[in-house]
Amino acid sequence: MKTFLIFLFAAIGTYLIRISGIVIFGKDRQLPPRVARALQLVGPAAMAAIIANSLLLDEGSWRAFGAWHLAALVAVGVALWKRSSGWTMASGAVAFAALLLAGL
Repeated sequence: MKTFLIFLFAAIGTYLIRISGIVIFGKDRQLPPRVARALQLVGPAAMAAIIANSLLLDEGSWRAFGAWHLAALVAVGVALWKRSSGWTMASGAVAFAALLLAGL
């Protein structure tokens, strides 16, 4: 029950944080251009942090070269070729799964 309450309060807190922007910046208010531009960069920055953490670290220690890195190279190649985040993530996931099945 304690765990459920923790998750419930975390969900409520997250919801309140998300709705606060709508309440503060209602229909008649507009974000300053610098803030709007900065907010557009939050998603890519978060994705880059997650990817860098996954590629470089394994439970706090440096990750040895292997399937993670080869799949990332495949994903980078597809990203440069297709210019699509969907194709990039799908190709990286498929390459990673294939490399793991191959025993790498």
